[in-house]
Amino acid sequence: MLLMTSRTYCITLFTLLTIGLLALPAASCPIPVYQYSLEWWERDAYEVYVFDTGELTEEQEASIARLQRISEGRREAEPANLRLRRVQHESEERLAAHSALRGAEIESLPWMVVYYPAVSSNRSGPIWMGPLTEENIDALIDSPKRQEISDLLLNRTSVVWVLLESGNGRADREAAEVLEREVKRLEETLVPPALDEWGMEDIEISDIKFEIRRLAQNDETERMFVAMLTNSEIDLDDYRHEPMVFPIFGRGLIMNALIGRGINANMLRRTAEFLTGPCSCTVKSLNPGTDLLTTADWSGRIQPLSVEVTTEPGGLGGFLDSAEEAEAFQER
Repeated sequence: MLLMTSRTYCITLFTLLTIGLLALPAASCPIPVYQYSLEWWERDAYEVYVFDTGELTEEQEASIARLQRISEGRREAEPANLRLRRVQHESEERLAAHSALRGAEIESLPWMVVYYPAVSSNRSGPIWMGPLTEENIDALIDSPKRQEISDLLLNRTSVVWVLLESGNGRADREAAEVLEREVKRLEETLVPPALDEWGMEDIEISDIKFEIRRLAQNDETERMFVAMLTNSEIDLDDYRHEPMVFPIFGRGLIMNALIGRGINANMLRRTAEFLTGPCSCTVKSLNPGTDLLTTADWSGRIQPLSVEVTTEPGGLGGFLDSAEEAEAFQER
């Protein structure tokens, strides 16, 4: 398999930005992608729609109130990156006519439908839908594996490589062996960008550190996490019978998946080189990656080691070189 199949990403927009907005400073910087994204890229919010007729139990009212507090970013709420969209009509028939519910088999109202952040995803369909319950809300906003990954990233693990197992024991073992061997080798051999070439010797770069975590597709406690991974690209559902590797970096950004035979030394190296290389474009939306929904206090716990805005060495020529490198990676 390839690193990317029919996916289209920011590089077209990035190229247009390069051509049309050449006067903009700080389009590229020497800070590695893993560090810059952790320190400066705020998470985008998932869209959570709740459909109801207004006839709610006390428990359902409390659930909506909880989502509303999170959506408004209140201090007493979990700091999850979601935005509540409530849709009310006087009848179930009127609700069923809504575009988000067409063709859906609604078990009971109120009904919850979850979408990726529009800014950081190219997916237009829902990730998940189901009844509005406290259990489903708990599963949506966080999970043990997401908490573990968030803690690793907050402690400056550069990339967490998540191996989503297929259930095929042999295929999963082979993928794990390749992943473990190559990630260890890459951690030992890759080096961050040389800041002295940019005249920025006083900036601190965190060490390159990789971690691997395995995840079973049928893990019920991680069902929302699995849904966020497997829906992050339009065609991944076709490959659920094969192991997949999802590099996760920054504040929980899901990189493009490596699938089946695409989990190999060459593709792992290319992905790792991109994530540990200089940030070719400091604009988050012009970079690959889809946000995870997590409750980590990223801004409160991260103390930046780097500056937010830097300049490209060599003027326009250096900027164009970075653009070409980013485009070459996207075409692999």
